[in-house]
Amino acid sequence: MTLLEKRMDKVISLMGPTASGKTDLAIYLSEKFNLDIISVDSVMIYKYFNIGSAKPDKNTLLKFPHKMVDILEPNEKYSVARFYNDLIIQINTIHKLGKIPILVGGSMMYFKTFFSGGLSELNIVTKEVKKDVRDMFENQSSSYMYSYLKKIDLESAKKIHPNDSYRISRMLEIFFSNEEKPSTILKKCSKNVQYFNNLNLSIIPSLRSSIHENIERRLDNMINCGLLEEVSKLLITYKSSEMPAMSTIGYRQVNEYLSGNITFSDMRNDILASTRQLAKRQITWLRHLDATTVYSFSDYDNIEKRISSFLEKKNNNNK
Repeated sequence: MTLLEKRMDKVISLMGPTASGKTDLAIYLSEKFNLDIISVDSVMIYKYFNIGSAKPDKNTLLKFPHKMVDILEPNEKYSVARFYNDLIIQINTIHKLGKIPILVGGSMMYFKTFFSGGLSELNIVTKEVKKDVRDMFENQSSSYMYSYLKKIDLESAKKIHPNDSYRISRMLEIFFSNEEKPSTILKKCSKNVQYFNNLNLSIIPSLRSSIHENIERRLDNMINCGLLEEVSKLLITYKSSEMPAMSTIGYRQVNEYLSGNITFSDMRNDILASTRQLAKRQITWLRHLDATTVYSFSDYDNIEKRISSFLEKKNNNNK
């Protein structure tokens, strides 16, 4: 088997709370393993929203290109469904070049949509069924559940890695809710559903205080680097109501300050509080995400070993 065949259809997802150093780590890993970076960030997709989104600077982007960055004008609207379609195009393009993408970001809704094959918002699964499937996983091994799915719907099973409990459970939920093969239902729901052999990695701080310190340090650096001036220029060119990203954390508060509605101190404190709350929600979601390996900020050695092992493994689809 060639290296290209070994690497086919693999996707690495690097997730973590805001201000956790995901971007720097992704750049390091992309250089070490020859990976292509795809940004999964709902603000970095917009042009001119640079400082407040912690977007890599121009020199970094030239040296380490990030797909899905600066793809929209500030006044363009962008749906989760459109994100999924754009993401699939980027992933398939990278695979055709014989490379592996590494997805990095903190937009959990985008990741959730990707992990569910673009179907995270479909209301076709009842709460009772979700509980039943969860109970099944608690009483049975992942291998047993994968074999169970194969008996129900071999077509869906072939597209899922045996250890990917998230997608296995998702397919079983669809089956039990509809009494029909998931592959048949998915064809009806979407023509662009696609699954990959995923490695999901999360970096989470062992101490909450460390992420809080990072958040405060980053905010002060953003202000010193011209965050207020960036927002002012955007407001001169566009109306705030026309820019979806202007309602996000940081930009929203600076807009309020520049409009004279709050003091500088209130602006700073509100940004800090909102960002800390966001980080808490992100960490909670990541800790409950199936088939994800959690690492601390500085555990680079084990992260490298995990990726190296993943890239060398033969895909289940090629067995």
